[in-house]
Amino acid sequence: MDTIEFAIEWEAGRMKKVTTGSPDVNHFLDYIRLTRAYNTWVNYAHDLKLFFAAVGKQPADVGRRDCLDFLDQQLQAGHTNTTINRRLAAVSSMFNELHLLDPEQYPRNPVFSRQLTANRPGQSLYRQQPQPLPSVVTSEEVQAFWELLPSWRDRTVALLLWLSCLRVSEAVGLRFQDIECSRRSMHIPSGKGNLARTVFMDSVTFAIFNRYLDEERQQLFPEVDAVFVAFKGKARGRPLSANAVQKMFRYYGQQCGLPHLHPHLFRHTGITQLVQQGMPEPALRQFVGHRSPDSLLPYLHLSDEFVAQEFARAQAGLTAATWLTAGGGS
Repeated sequence: MDTIEFAIEWEAGRMKKVTTGSPDVNHFLDYIRLTRAYNTWVNYAHDLKLFFAAVGKQPADVGRRDCLDFLDQQLQAGHTNTTINRRLAAVSSMFNELHLLDPEQYPRNPVFSRQLTANRPGQSLYRQQPQPLPSVVTSEEVQAFWELLPSWRDRTVALLLWLSCLRVSEAVGLRFQDIECSRRSMHIPSGKGNLARTVFMDSVTFAIFNRYLDEERQQLFPEVDAVFVAFKGKARGRPLSANAVQKMFRYYGQQCGLPHLHPHLFRHTGITQLVQQGMPEPALRQFVGHRSPDSLLPYLHLSDEFVAQEFARAQAGLTAATWLTAGGGS
């Protein structure tokens, strides 16, 4: 076994550096660090560490069988298709980049089993997974969850996910320099896909955000530029983590009889509400950090009632409605 060792350095809860025993893997992770979002870099480092620990080979020695064995190991461990596909995507991206670096040493992408110079897709190892429509939470469910939250910090985070449609990583990543109080705006420097954007708080969220600052954050931890911090336990004084928010949603969701609640469900709900309120698509895509014009289609399909209402509204404006009757001709 020629396992590649990974050394990861952390600072204030964030990964600062990752090095491995392979110059080629180091090159790829540096490429990801420089060109992708922070969370992508963290996830790829973690996924590649798992992959190389399983296969026990250098990148140039990895073949199709190794990827199949890794796939089988992941299935035996009970991981979901989504998780497995994400890890395979990290491996595939690495081999695509290494091919550009050294096409002779890396002529193939073993995840796809094809020559990388060939103009055909090849046969991938990705697991098929359903494409469920995003679900939403009702106003009653939001209220039940809201009433259990113990702090203005947690309430502010929940509102940012819901009404400002932030991803959980974007909410916990907010820094004081990202906030423009005069406009109630937040600068997101590197969201998903490194798409920087400006988002806004409504007046209620802004008021609750200020209560958090005045009553809980106060002058504590002035050296920490993260807006949201932990106040208890070993993490006290460190930036609030996405994992902590996930646990908070899970705990208080169970307390109010809603074990299905998770942070991204609030973002889905917020986006759906903006779609249904008729926010223009270009502005909405910019606001929520979506590049593709097709990215809002799942939210349009969420509510049959909404589609029915829009159909009725459109039909009401057609001239045929003035002469068509259920009784037919005279």
